[in-house]
Amino acid sequence: MIADSNITESKLQLSFSEHEKHPNIQILSPTIIKSTSTSGYKFAILNPALNSKGIKKRVFAFKIKEVSSNNWIALGICHAKIIIEKAFNFTFSTLGHGAYMISSNGGTWSHHDSAANNLVKSFNFI
Repeated sequence: MIADSNITESKLQLSFSEHEKHPNIQILSPTIIKSTSTSGYKFAILNPALNSKGIKKRVFAFKIKEVSSNNWIALGICHAKIIIEKAFNFTFSTLGHGAYMISSNGGTWSHHDSAANNLVKSFNFI
């Protein structure tokens, strides 16, 4: 699996951090990552953190460069401190995992709401 963040917002340049990712995720460039393992679910965090103070709307564009139907990818926002405490591992079946995401198979994931966690109710994007 390869994800290309290619994200821009007037002057905001996001990039993956060597220090804020699972050890089985390889950074190919500041905006391109690749999983080096096919087992388990892992996080890589884009920086800088989004600051919502005084901001009413943020618009981003991104491109998923390569994902096969055998792989799984999710996009969203997270509580970075929780993700770091959990060593960048994602346990999808329980609340408190630290993320709010949609996944390539149409799944939704919520850190705190069981009605929106581990459910397939979104659109697919593979």
